Amino acid sequence: MNRDPIIWALIDERPGTGNQSKGVAMALGMPFIEKHLIWSNLAFLPNSFFGPSLIGLKSISKSTINSPWPDLVIASGRRAAIVARYIKRKNPHKCSLIHIMYPGDTAIDEFDIVAVPNHDSGIPNKKNIIRITGAPHSIDRNQFSRASIHWNAEFSNLKKPIIGLIVGGATKRRPFTQKTAINLGHQTANLVNKLEGSLIITTSPRSGDELKGVLSFLSEKNIKPAFVHQWRSDGLVDDNPYLGFLAHADHLIVTGESTSMCSEACVNGNIVHIFAPEGFLGQKHQRFTDELVSNGYAYLLEDDLVEFSSSAAPKKLDVAAQIAREIEARVLYKF
Repeated sequence: MNRDPIIWALIDERPGTGNQSKGVAMALGMPFIEKHLIWSNLAFLPNSFFGPSLIGLKSISKSTINSPWPDLVIASGRRAAIVARYIKRKNPHKCSLIHIMYPGDTAIDEFDIVAVPNHDSGIPNKKNIIRITGAPHSIDRNQFSRASIHWNAEFSNLKKPIIGLIVGGATKRRPFTQKTAINLGHQTANLVNKLEGSLIITTSPRSGDELKGVLSFLSEKNIKPAFVHQWRSDGLVDDNPYLGFLAHADHLIVTGESTSMCSEACVNGNIVHIFAPEGFLGQKHQRFTDELVSNGYAYLLEDDLVEFSSSAAPKKLDVAAQIAREIEARVLYKF
């Protein structure tokens, strides 16, 4: 490589999407520029309405998409695809496009690499498509180290093993009812009683009143969590214990409706238990959790017959590194 390429990571304003492109850019280990995408109402329309354009962006984002144009663009999510294609039009002979998640059939051949989760069905095989398990993320070792230190006083003296419960919430197609929350409390109580450790709990941005049902059931079973955090949109970053859970918990319980949370839970070597009772997940998310379990990244929470071996290191999932290796092999050799 004669020079470092100019790399742009298009960061969608939705964290679960934007962190995927950022994570892949970080995994390359090279300087990159973040271009933050703030969407207007037009972004809700199908990509086929626009073609390569910035029309779905608010003015504040449009103003940042200008020369010097990049050699490599990393994007994620359907909306970012037309922005990436617009950028390529400005630098057509030099610009390579990397996309995470399927951007739709329109102009799919314009992308050098399209990283598609295995749980997305019906996507044809093409030479520029690679298959991945779950989703890449932007959590790196430095963040884990800082979180470990920051939350050490809170968690280090708890009775081992520490069981961290990360509660998600409803999706567009699936509610998270109080009955489901009580079921989560029941399955969590079974694991806590089996392991005889300390339970710590946090909710997430999508959580509503699910925590009430969980805590109510735990109280009936005389299980008192050692730590409970309710996520708030106006909360300070340092007050969010999410990374502290990933850094300190020996076991993590994650609700299966979030691809991002499940993928992040599997990155640090924790023993992961996914809450995925019958009827809770849609087909796509069910395929994903089944994949994690069958490939040895996680267990199902309801499977209380599983014996956990302290001598067997949990399998770690690093999707960003997988995509970065493909970029190095297929694209970066040009520079």
